Amino acid sequence: MAIKTPKKDGKNNVNAAIKSVHRLINESLSWKCAIAFFMGLILAIMLYPQILNIAPPEYRVGAIVTKNIQADRDFLVVDKAATEEKRAAAVESTRSLYDYDSDMPAKIATTISKTFSDMIKNAEEESKSPDKKKSSIEEAKKIFEGVSGITLTTSEFKKLNKKGFSIEVYDNVVKLVYYTYGDRLISNMDIRNLHKNKGIIIRNIENQEEKELDDLSSILDTGKMNSIIRKNAEVVFNTKRPDKTVILLAQKAMRPNLTFAKNTTEQRKQTVSDEAKPVLYKLQKNEMIIREGEKITPEDLDKLDALYKGQEGNKFVDVSIFSGIFLTIVLLSAVFYRMASPRFRLSKTVTTDLLFMGIAVILQVILVKAGIFICDSINMTYKLAPSFICVYAIPFTIGTMLVAILIGRNEGLIFSVFSSLMVVFLFEDKMSIFLLSLIGSAVAVHYIIHCERRSAFFKTGLLVGMVNMGTIACLSLLSGNLYVIETPLTLSMGLAGGILSGFIVSGLVPAFESLFGYTTDIKLLELANLNQPIFQEFLMAAPGTYHHSIIVASLVEAAAEEIGSNSLLAKVSAYYHDIGKMRKPQYFIENQPNWKNRHDDLSPQMSSLVIVSHVKDGCELAKEHNLGKAIEDIIRQHHGTGIVRYFYEKAKKESKVSDQSILEGDFRYPGPKPQTKEAGLVLLGDIVEASSRTLTNPTPARIGNLVDDRIKQAMEEGQLDESDLTFHDLKRIAETFTRILTGIFHRRIEYKQPSK
Repeated sequence: MAIKTPKKDGKNNVNAAIKSVHRLINESLSWKCAIAFFMGLILAIMLYPQILNIAPPEYRVGAIVTKNIQADRDFLVVDKAATEEKRAAAVESTRSLYDYDSDMPAKIATTISKTFSDMIKNAEEESKSPDKKKSSIEEAKKIFEGVSGITLTTSEFKKLNKKGFSIEVYDNVVKLVYYTYGDRLISNMDIRNLHKNKGIIIRNIENQEEKELDDLSSILDTGKMNSIIRKNAEVVFNTKRPDKTVILLAQKAMRPNLTFAKNTTEQRKQTVSDEAKPVLYKLQKNEMIIREGEKITPEDLDKLDALYKGQEGNKFVDVSIFSGIFLTIVLLSAVFYRMASPRFRLSKTVTTDLLFMGIAVILQVILVKAGIFICDSINMTYKLAPSFICVYAIPFTIGTMLVAILIGRNEGLIFSVFSSLMVVFLFEDKMSIFLLSLIGSAVAVHYIIHCERRSAFFKTGLLVGMVNMGTIACLSLLSGNLYVIETPLTLSMGLAGGILSGFIVSGLVPAFESLFGYTTDIKLLELANLNQPIFQEFLMAAPGTYHHSIIVASLVEAAAEEIGSNSLLAKVSAYYHDIGKMRKPQYFIENQPNWKNRHDDLSPQMSSLVIVSHVKDGCELAKEHNLGKAIEDIIRQHHGTGIVRYFYEKAKKESKVSDQSILEGDFRYPGPKPQTKEAGLVLLGDIVEASSRTLTNPTPARIGNLVDDRIKQAMEEGQLDESDLTFHDLKRIAETFTRILTGIFHRRIEYKQPSK
């Protein structure tokens, strides 16, 4: 009874969708152009800001230039000295701002009124409480000064205290204060000489109105107010001997009504300085800026700064730089694509591979930019070492390792050059970074291609790290910086960069395997485990086919090693090539009991349909069990477009009797023919192993003749035309198959039955 593997509809739908996308991508040349365009566009967007921010050569006053420097265009230079003079003149001509308080006399009157009231109230409270201790003169003086803010000597306060803070004294003081202020402007400094040449701006704090004052002669200084108050007292009180206490209190109470607005004035001067346009002069194209061997002067430095920074904000130049980056990337992509092997360019999966390589290089640039950002952040926060040291810990080989593992060695080497050229756009020291990235990537390609265990990622990463250390040491020798204190840290960063690459790649490979349908050697080793559930089902459902697949795997593995193709892929594909027979195992002779052949009850056409369907069933099972595209392709190709000859001949015989026509296409496998050496090996191994079972006396000569005949037949039918197998390969394959089958069918000693 046939074992039917339950279908996983959701999973099948996803796999079918991914396969459809892959097929659509690989069928159109325009997709290749689209990949190149969008990859170039994304990379240009990522690299453009970094290229603009690359620092120009550093020059300093007094340094000797090593070459002639000429203007490559017309540009304007800021005359810093003249600009500073212009700004200083603008600031100097800016008027200072003073705040005018017209309510100052009223404020003084209010303060004196409150002071007198508090002093009178204090005296009344003391008189109402005979037991309360009388306040001393000093205590009363403190109360007076605390409320009024006026400082008096003890004798001055005693005179005022004797008068009892009467209303008469208050009225006289207030009258004198109001008369003295009048319309006068009073300041606490002599601003007439300070601003006599340019005047000031007066701002009324009540309504914020401003006016300019050119004539400052009317502004009084508080230091000169005492004599003015004495004279005013004679006029106000119409006596030559006015009350001295009133005069004293008025003099002490006077406050300036014109104060300097320092903060606002400084802000206005800064604004005027900022708004002052720079003084410019023009340098013409090809004009000599400085000659070789001359010392750099401050004026020369201004010209050099303008030369290297003058392109900032120039939209035309910005577009030009961006276009240059984009076209350079596209051109490099086209060149490296043509450098790839014809087999790669003609592969049916080439567009999928190009898409993956485009994603890989974008991922590589993103990781490098992230590494630069982290290095700058660490350096700004901790300042443990110069920022360039941390750069060596960036994993420069990740993209190359992914391409080498998932596509191939040659493609990985070409990609290493391309990705190294891309990342150097992000650095000033381009040559050092290019060598570090390229050498590490080349070493990674050579060793990662043989990885058959997960630990190989870390071993390769460690090896890349050691190579990074050697490269850094060589570069340090070239620059004369090997024997410096930072060298051990620099070397350790290079080692860390290689190890980090191995860790990251080990996590990314399974994701890209699933997304793009790639099959790595690690996955093949996992699939080669005969204890997997699918193999156990295979053994129980179709034991004869299972045994046949094991022998075919032995044949193709040995032959693949002999001709230098992927022996692991050939062996694992051979294990699974007939897995479709699990669906209807009893219809295949190797699984049929001796007494029953189910094809006896079927027409030749129906029998052929059942036999051919095992290829389609095998592809479906490969999808369900995630065997990978490489194995699925070999399952589809392992019969090529061959004919099911037994049932075809049977149908021809029956057609002669029934006088019915038959179509040869009804008895052919759908194909395609084997597209790789490994698929061709599985086809030959399948044919040879099945035919070898028909030998009655399998001597080495008969086995050799059988192998040669079957390979020759496959060649004549054109089944190997697209597999890249050469005549030399076929000769060595025949020798290997003969050797292996001879070992399997070796003669055995016939043991006699023991006598009873």
